[in-house]
Amino acid sequence: MMQEEILKVFLTNQWLTIPIFIILVIGITLFWFGGLMAALTALGNNRWGWGLSAIILGPITGFPYSLIYKEASYPKSLMIKGLIFLLAGLMLSLIAWVIA
Repeated sequence: MMQEEILKVFLTNQWLTIPIFIILVIGITLFWFGGLMAALTALGNNRWGWGLSAIILGPITGFPYSLIYKEASYPKSLMIKGLIFLLAGLMLSLIAWVIA
């Protein structure tokens, strides 16, 4: 029943759903691309464990790697921007659900 309400809210307010979806997709893309960049950075610096785990798990291990090592500042900036977009999209969807 709860899922039907959520679906009804977002289908009746499509003018709001499409920009929220675009923001979420941008966030996911930046977050995962940052994870892959962290994997490349780790492999380039002969940190094989971090690199291989970041290839498999993406930002789950790429984000901690980029926080620990200074050479991964670019992947860290990508993942932080992606996380900001993700959180903004989730907050906007929560606001849209509460308002509508």
